[in-house]
Amino acid sequence: MGYKKRRKRRLRLWVDGTFIHFPGDDCLPDFSCCRPEFAAPKEERELFVKLYFAGKHKEYERMMMMFLGRAMPFLTNKKVYIAGGKP
Repeated sequence: MGYKKRRKRRLRLWVDGTFIHFPGDDCLPDFSCCRPEFAAPKEERELFVKLYFAGKHKEYERMMMMFLGRAMPFLTNKKVYIAGGKP
């Protein structure tokens, strides 16, 4: 199975609450594959997947930055700034 098909499958599983990190693939957008306590609410996961499949890069990138921002306080006690960028 190619990367794009695996990614789509993983995102669908993620929406349904299965937080798997397949070896060699990226983390899930909210990092719940590595830290289940970071899992975003189902409504946010559904919205992310809808935006991702619609190709709305700017919108789903904002959500990825939000997920990262939520995780940071649990990963370091240092001040961290998160900035978006163009694909």
